[in-house]
Amino acid sequence: MLLAVVVAAALAGAGWGVLVSGLVHRYAVEWPAGAPRPEWRTGCAYCGAERGPWWRAAGRCPGCGRRPRPGRWLTVPLSAAACGGVAAAVGPVAALPAYLLFAALAVPLALVDLAVLRLPDPLVGTVAAGGLALLGLAALVDGAGWPLLRALGAAAACGVGYLTIALVPRSGLGFGDVKLGATIGLLLGWLGWFPVVAGVALAPLLNLPLVVGLLVTGRAGRKTSVPFGPALLAGTFAAMIIAALR
Repeated sequence: MLLAVVVAAALAGAGWGVLVSGLVHRYAVEWPAGAPRPEWRTGCAYCGAERGPWWRAAGRCPGCGRRPRPGRWLTVPLSAAACGGVAAAVGPVAALPAYLLFAALAVPLALVDLAVLRLPDPLVGTVAAGGLALLGLAALVDGAGWPLLRALGAAAACGVGYLTIALVPRSGLGFGDVKLGATIGLLLGWLGWFPVVAGVALAPLLNLPLVVGLLVTGRAGRKTSVPFGPALLAGTFAAMIIAALR
């Protein structure tokens, strides 16, 4: 049963990965400090030709013939691994759809943050609202409200904790990270307090290789902001796996 669920989730993730580059293309928009919020991209990033909805923007541009970056060679295996890994960690339970939603949007969130240091509200909001709704449905199916209450408590605790850090001068944490941190608290809180602690503790550790890599390659300096979203997401996946192995 578990193997069938994992394979189905991985295949669904691979199919979703075909469209992810279009989603990244839409939301990977630079937002210079002090500038007004830019509009999400609807045209080609290279020639400006109209691309239409994001799910149609993953293919070649009708104007210049170029494909958006990153290509499907990256988004398809990443999405398949994310969805299959989450299915293996969580198992065939009523709450699995909430975690598959997280896995599906974790890939574009990480890629956008790596590209432009942004965690788009539409994507984070979809994970948060969709996750809460699906966990609420799972609570009704399972007939147990305690996991949902614990998840809400973990979301509040993580949100307050990350907000406190973000308000510290030069912390490097943005409000997108705060929103994502609260959302991650919700999902890990359903699984228990141990995954919450593990996810929070692992995120800064997993961020170290990224910071070192950016410094070594010259893409960041001592005063340059670096993305923290990918580490938050990776820490969440790692916490789910650790919780499943306990």
